[in-house]
Amino acid sequence: MPSRGILGAALALVLVQPARAQTVSPAPDAVSITVYRDGRVDTADLYDPDSAPEGLVLVTETRTIDLPAGRARISFRGVAEGIVPQTAAIEGLPGEMVERNQDYDLLSPGALIAKSIGKTVRLVRTDRATGETVEQRAIVRSGPDGVMLEIDGELEALRCSGLPERLVFDEAPEGLTDKPTLSLVTRSPEAGRYKVRLTYLAVGVNWSADYVARIRPDGRTLDLTGWITLANRGNTTFTNAPTQVLAGRVQRDDDTRPTEVEAIALAARCWPLPGNGFARLPLLMDAPPPPPPPPRMATPVAEARVEDIVVTGSRIARQEELGDYKLYVLPDPTTVAANQTKQVLMLHEAAVPFERVYGFRVQQDELDDGAAGDDHPASVLLRLQNRKERGLGKLLPAGAVSVMEPDGGRLVLAGEDTIEDAPVGLPVEIEMGEAMDVAVRPTVVRAWTVRKKQRGAIEVAIANDKTVPIRFELAHDSGGWRRGFRIVSSSDRYAEVKGRPTWSLTLAPGERRLVRYTIEAEDE
Repeated sequence: MPSRGILGAALALVLVQPARAQTVSPAPDAVSITVYRDGRVDTADLYDPDSAPEGLVLVTETRTIDLPAGRARISFRGVAEGIVPQTAAIEGLPGEMVERNQDYDLLSPGALIAKSIGKTVRLVRTDRATGETVEQRAIVRSGPDGVMLEIDGELEALRCSGLPERLVFDEAPEGLTDKPTLSLVTRSPEAGRYKVRLTYLAVGVNWSADYVARIRPDGRTLDLTGWITLANRGNTTFTNAPTQVLAGRVQRDDDTRPTEVEAIALAARCWPLPGNGFARLPLLMDAPPPPPPPPRMATPVAEARVEDIVVTGSRIARQEELGDYKLYVLPDPTTVAANQTKQVLMLHEAAVPFERVYGFRVQQDELDDGAAGDDHPASVLLRLQNRKERGLGKLLPAGAVSVMEPDGGRLVLAGEDTIEDAPVGLPVEIEMGEAMDVAVRPTVVRAWTVRKKQRGAIEVAIANDKTVPIRFELAHDSGGWRRGFRIVSSSDRYAEVKGRPTWSLTLAPGERRLVRYTIEAEDE
């Protein structure tokens, strides 16, 4: 409910319990959350409300409720604003669930007026000169798009008298609440106090992974640190909640969305009415309408700035199995506050061995027949073996990696890359950038046709101008050039790696190497 401005001056609310009896659970006793994501999520996007991915969270609440015997309505207040109501399930009820409802009508000026048509309210006007207030009984006849009141048998438009005005409601209309609410209608065999567990999916919470690789002075090992970033873009705070995130891509139904409900706005509209005699009517008619109320519970992601950034790193998240997926369980319950981003230490492995590899991929579609190619810098990547005996042996969720390298006693940024989900047992490759002192020049020496098949003779010149020996990998990417692509002959041995012929070479300091091979594909 607004506190200042046109709406704040127009409405005041005195809340009382609705006449209809019902069982109300005001808040959960305890809550735990499991946060999902759809593939790799960039942490930078989590800070931007315009591009932040929607995210999905499984919320499990424990609540204590007092149930009467027979049919009863239970209102679970304070559920997550992005709740997907059709996913709600409840355990621990003594009887059967008859009906399930999501109560969309959050308390707002527009909804309050819309629910009060035909009801009596109190209109309070204040004299600007004396400060004296006058209170009158009024019946709401229309609204909220232009509120009409019946006072002593005459109609008046709210906020058109030229005096400060406010409405006072003796009770909140049935169905309105100031918190998102899920309601159940149950039938119980006997009265009693019960502890129940409410589980549902909601949107608005997401997570990402980031890594920092610090190369040690020996140049052969590095320290790898991983962070989980939790982003709650909703208006619901999960207090002291056991929290875990799921790594992997979970199949998701497109219908797993909150129900979209348009918010009810309140507008002041004035027009001439017989007997009103409002001297300031023209001025008020030109005034702009008030802003709409804040987003309702059906809005999946709040358009608010992330107000808090919290970093916790005293303990490391624990990795667990969940079928074909991996769970990272935060070491302690944590509060994931509304509009907050929180970072938790996920991984810290010291002295992980790595191999520095220089490489180049020949792109078939970019080669010009019979023309000498240009010099290209080789790419530089770090290759880690994700095995326990090699210092890792853990699933690495997809995320961004920053590589820091020592330079005269300090660390400097050597490159940034992103990795996909890295299973245990497979290598992890981090591409750092380009090497200025390792050059590659591919050339098509000759092209011809043999029995309706195209052939091409290719030479790739490699120059190592570094003062140390290097490991170099050359790959040829056909790029869907033609069907039946194969290597006919080669000056050096090669192997198929990720579907590409790949040559693995060792070059001494200052060495030049020429790799020759012939390719063949069916004529188009």
